[in-house]
Amino acid sequence: MRMGDGRYAPAGTLIGLVQRGRGLGARMAAEDPAAAAELVYGCIRRDWRWGEADQRAVYLARLVRDLRLPLEPVVDGLGRGTETREQAARVLGLLAASGSAQARQALGGRRPEGADGAAHRAPVECGPARDVPAQDVPALVAELERAWVEREWCGADGVARELAGFGAGARGAVSLLRRFWLWTPHSCERASYLEALAAIDPAGLAEIHVECLWGCEEDERSLAVAQAPDRPEVRERLAYLRDDPMEAPAVRAAAGERLAALERP
Repeated sequence: MRMGDGRYAPAGTLIGLVQRGRGLGARMAAEDPAAAAELVYGCIRRDWRWGEADQRAVYLARLVRDLRLPLEPVVDGLGRGTETREQAARVLGLLAASGSAQARQALGGRRPEGADGAAHRAPVECGPARDVPAQDVPALVAELERAWVEREWCGADGVARELAGFGAGARGAVSLLRRFWLWTPHSCERASYLEALAAIDPAGLAEIHVECLWGCEEDERSLAVAQAPDRPEVRERLAYLRDDPMEAPAVRAAAGERLAALERP
C-alpha cells in the first residue's frame, strides 16, 4: 500500500533523502540543524512511507533528538489528521522511551502508536507474480530494467535476491541494483539490493555500509553493523547504536559485539 502521494523529491536532494529515510540525509541534516528543522517536521506531518512495512519512526525521532529540535511542532501533530497524529505519536513514544520528559507529558496516558524497529516484520508481498525463466540472468536483468523504467518500486527486491544467487555471473545487473538502492522510496527493500551487490560485485560498498549505519531500516543497519569498515566514525556510531534505547535489541547487541571485537587487542 503506497502511503506517500508519489511526488518524491530527487534522491540527491536533502528532502529526497529524508523522505526515503536514507542515512546520508540524517548526516547532512546534522550539518545544519536549523536549516533542516522544517524539513524534518514536514516528514513527520506527512507519512512518506511507500508502504506500511517501511520504517521511519526511529529515523525521524533520532533526527528530532540529535538535532535538538523543539518538540512543539511534533506535539502539535497529535491534534491533526489521523496520518499526522499516528506519526507524531510514534515519534513522541520513542522520544519518551529515550528519556524525554516533554514527550512523555505530551502523550499523557495515550498509548503510543506501534513504533517501527524491535518488532519482526513478516515478508512483504508486492506486485504481480513474475514469469521469469529460472537460471536466466538476462531475463532477470530485463525484468529489473522494466521495473526501473516503469518506476515499479514494489517487488524488485525479489529479482535482486534471485540475481544474487548467480554471484559474479550477474555483473550486468550492478548498475541497476545501485540505481534501485539510491532511488527507491520503498525502504524495506534496500537491504536486498545491498545484499545482492555484495554477492555480485562488492567493490565500492564500504561507503554505502557506513551510510547505512544512519539508515531508517533495521535490516540495513544490521548489515552495516557487520560490514562497515573499521574507522573512528564507525566505532563512534557503533557505540551510539549499542547505547540507544530507540534501537532494536538485535541491532544493539550486534553493535556491541562488533565494537568489542574491533577494540580487542
